[in-house]
Amino acid sequence: MKTIKEKKECQRLRKSAKTRRVTQRKPSSGPVCLLCLREPGDPDKLGEFLQKDNLSVHYFCLILSSKLPQRGQSNRGFHGFLPEDIKKEAARASRKICFVCKKKGAAIKCQKDQCIKNFHLPCGQERGCLSQFFGEYKSFCEKHRPTQDIQQGNVGEESCVLCCEELSQASVENIQSPCCSQTVYHRTCIQKYAHTSAKHFFKCPHCNNREEFPQEMLRMGIHIPDRDAAWELEPGAFSELYQRYQHCDAPVCLHEQGRDSFEDEGRWSLILCATCGSHGTHRDCSFLRSNNKKWECEECAPSAEATGPHPGCHIALSHHVSLGSSWL
Repeated sequence: MKTIKEKKECQRLRKSAKTRRVTQRKPSSGPVCLLCLREPGDPDKLGEFLQKDNLSVHYFCLILSSKLPQRGQSNRGFHGFLPEDIKKEAARASRKICFVCKKKGAAIKCQKDQCIKNFHLPCGQERGCLSQFFGEYKSFCEKHRPTQDIQQGNVGEESCVLCCEELSQASVENIQSPCCSQTVYHRTCIQKYAHTSAKHFFKCPHCNNREEFPQEMLRMGIHIPDRDAAWELEPGAFSELYQRYQHCDAPVCLHEQGRDSFEDEGRWSLILCATCGSHGTHRDCSFLRSNNKKWECEECAPSAEATGPHPGCHIALSHHVSLGSSWL
């Protein structure tokens, strides 16, 4: 077991290693964000990389910059942030030094009273700073960020519900559910889940809570986009819903042109199963009368053993049981 002194020394070494990684980053040969001087990077952490008229910015850098106003309509500039305002903010930030990498261009300031720390968004994320994506879009340094009382026993014994891997020993990398207090997740897993499900489908993965859970995740710096879920935005996501089944599944198809041919009306019109809609039959192939409006396939129709034969209908039932059932 490590002593308290040894643990503190390990934490100090990890922190200094992070600082070295930030300060020693190589110059980029491609476009960089005007507000943090970084390449596109991970959109889950920095938001969409926006480019227009030789101007490049991360979406999160826009909405989190301390003095950048949103004066335009949503269809102007970058989501309402005008190019001239962005350039002014970059000029202001050029006089602010990032407390992490010690370089200029830090557009984000800790919102805690009396705190003077400024930082680039990527630098702050690497050091444990936190930004909130609601209300005034406040950001906080690692000392003044909102915290949770996560029991160390939970971290040591449980795994993340979303990825089933062990939880990190660093508290800033974990996040606890407010509705299921014993449930802890990786912050990165919750963020990916939020970007996939978005505002209208985001809920507690454990108990489906839609009130406390999203509010606490917002407080703890999770970005929940106000849009449809990712699976609803995929091209052709619902195309199958508009495709009508077009095949006769009767044991013996009587149509001369085959099972895949049918007419809009009459004896060769295609009737779909009223229950599942995934099976069909020509009207004549299942001996359906012209006034029969509904039909059920063999899988959906109640079996003869379950329902029992109707009096006076023994012959008709035994003849149609393999073809499905119909009713007026």
